[in-house]
Amino acid sequence: MIGDVTLRCIRKQFGDTVVLDDFGLTLAAGTVTALCGPNGVGKTTVARLILGLDAPDEGTITGVEGRTRAAVFQDNRLCAHLSAEANVRLVLDRSKWDAAAHHLHRVGLGGEARRAPVGTLSGGQRRRVAIARALAGSADVVVLDEPYAGIDAEGKPAIVDYVRERILGRTTVLITHDPADAASLGASVVRMG
Repeated sequence: MIGDVTLRCIRKQFGDTVVLDDFGLTLAAGTVTALCGPNGVGKTTVARLILGLDAPDEGTITGVEGRTRAAVFQDNRLCAHLSAEANVRLVLDRSKWDAAAHHLHRVGLGGEARRAPVGTLSGGQRRRVAIARALAGSADVVVLDEPYAGIDAEGKPAIVDYVRERILGRTTVLITHDPADAASLGASVVRMG
């Protein structure tokens, strides 16, 4: 059984700005935790620390050692010259490449859009690719930073269903301003700021 992820006594400063000071958080294994609060309180910084993209200035993070991590970032971070399918295949074993089309279909991206370079897709289509790429693989820890930004209201329910299904049993952090998004994933809410 994979254990909890724990942040203890975390301090993180950028220049003269202290973003986190004596911050603590425990992410229970296999559950969804939503970080909510106004801009600038350190939600994305917590996500970057969990992902290993930044290191704390002080404090410890345990439970991430040897665990695979995936994320939907605020900016999509896709390979613009590759197709949507090729972007999703980046997280799949070669034997499972055929599944890329299935994942894209689940988030509402089909037909020619799957084969077009993602740089030519609309913002909402690119967001769908980013979600499918983050969740198609088998990462143990998933970070979703405002995952539904740019998704139209009509397409959102199917994407929420896909996300709910794909994060089941994974330790997940959701960063959102919308309490309904947290509720839709059954998240426990941590208010910051």
